[in-house]
Amino acid sequence: MEKIMVLFKYYNDAKLAIENFKSLKKRFGFEILPLYIKELRVPTGVTFLSPSMTMDILKEYEDEYIEDLKNLLLKEGIKDELVVEMGINKEIVQEYLKKVDCLMLEETEYLDEDFLDILKIIYKPVIIVNKSVSSFKNVVIISDDGVKVNKSVNSFIRDFPQVKSVTLLSWNYKYQENNLLELLERKGIEAKIEMFNQQFNTKDEFFQRMNEFDFIIMGNLSKSFFFEKITKRMGVEIIEKATKPIFIG
Repeated sequence: MEKIMVLFKYYNDAKLAIENFKSLKKRFGFEILPLYIKELRVPTGVTFLSPSMTMDILKEYEDEYIEDLKNLLLKEGIKDELVVEMGINKEIVQEYLKKVDCLMLEETEYLDEDFLDILKIIYKPVIIVNKSVSSFKNVVIISDDGVKVNKSVNSFIRDFPQVKSVTLLSWNYKYQENNLLELLERKGIEAKIEMFNQQFNTKDEFFQRMNEFDFIIMGNLSKSFFFEKITKRMGVEIIEKATKPIFIG
């Protein structure tokens, strides 16, 4: 049985993460390790007065939020105790990843520093939730046939052996060169290919089609996130445009 660490943040939607976990549990039998890391600095976009006064006010709200989160977990039938830590987010996440098979966290609206730091150091698969709850039934792979998406697909096959059919969705890529298709067929997974090309389609059409699926698989970004954002690389755009959970292996 797989175990997922769900990382809760003060300024994120705990209900959204919990509902996505419950969906994973219902479909795949996942267990949970709920983790909350207390803030050491003022989150991006949160300002009241001076930084020190802002942190004092935030701590009061944060303690209240933690109690509410514990009650919410119980209300939703999750009896596993909420683990509360204080420290550097990425260091704590690295340590607790040793106990689980994958990580779930919520995308922040502007891909803030904490979110990107965690993506840089993860050594196990991550599920990014954003905007909606998934049934995790209709799976799409965003494929450029690169090494990173191949790695994600291998991790997905290992962690979700129940999934036997997927769709490969590509942007500006030639069908004949898609080696990932051969891998999926060898693993006994039926794969349908949909090709989008800038000569005939817009990116908005591509992202609209992507969001018609329940679960998105993509390759990891490079560690130069801001370079990729500035150069408008597809990986960053997928995270920003997706309304459904994303799996990165």
